[in-house]
Amino acid sequence: MEKSITEQCNKLLISFSGGEISAYMTQWLLKKFKGWKDMIVVFANTGEENEQTLEFVKKCDEQLGFNTIWIEAVTNPEYTKGVRCKIVTFETASRNGEPFEQSIKKYGIPNIASPECSRNLKKCAIRDYARSIGWKKIKEYQTAIGIRNDEIDRMSKHRKKENLWYPLVNAEISKPAVNRFWRDMPFRLELKGYEGNCKVCWKKSLRKLMTIAREQPSAFDNFKKWEQEFENFIPEARQDNDKIKTPIRFFRNHFSVNDIMELSKKPFAVAKDDSVVFTETIQFKLFDLPLDLSNGCVESCEVF
Repeated sequence: MEKSITEQCNKLLISFSGGEISAYMTQWLLKKFKGWKDMIVVFANTGEENEQTLEFVKKCDEQLGFNTIWIEAVTNPEYTKGVRCKIVTFETASRNGEPFEQSIKKYGIPNIASPECSRNLKKCAIRDYARSIGWKKIKEYQTAIGIRNDEIDRMSKHRKKENLWYPLVNAEISKPAVNRFWRDMPFRLELKGYEGNCKVCWKKSLRKLMTIAREQPSAFDNFKKWEQEFENFIPEARQDNDKIKTPIRFFRNHFSVNDIMELSKKPFAVAKDDSVVFTETIQFKLFDLPLDLSNGCVESCEVF
């Protein structure tokens, strides 16, 4: 197990993704280390979060006292300039993909071969905020990530270098405990399990994407626009990579937004919410495995 914050340092940055697991971890840590001055909660908005995610973060601030610092990435178009951040609020947070589009204009379309979105829109923005308050070096503070004990395969292989801490793993807290907590709360994240915080994502399985395309086709609007505009754009930093083929697509198997839309019109077993019976989920995976391949996307995309 990784060492806890009390064994390593006395500054803690809680990375709040906007999901229920992350929120459970946040309230747990705020109680455990109540009174600490050097503890902050940060949420990085990409502009492509579901509105329910933003509302959930707001309710956590109001009812659980998170005092979350809302930030967004600011991408400098110059090749040698890095990502900075700006502070926003629930009211001023981007809702039409503005930070996401800024990033694409410089770094290109993100996908499984180039997972730039989480790094640039979340990780780099959060690190910039930490530097802005005087937390200059990563080793000076720990970053808490909301991953449960029953999903340790999602822990970053760079966790020591990045000084990441997984408190729910250390405390052996798994899904039943998290579910019990939210079952007894007056509010929760009003999203189905397969929807996730981000509207659509290359990490989602094909079944999830097809289900979202059928239920909420407008969720793909910006991604369709960006594919059309940037499908042949190769960023300066990658122009010497002869393995990059155009047109560039968001989704695995080189699927375009139009491909996902067309597939969603055909008969298929739609994705189930988390309340589905376990054996039924196994049936889907046994008989239609390719539709359920994913890259670890559950309710949220972890920053690090």
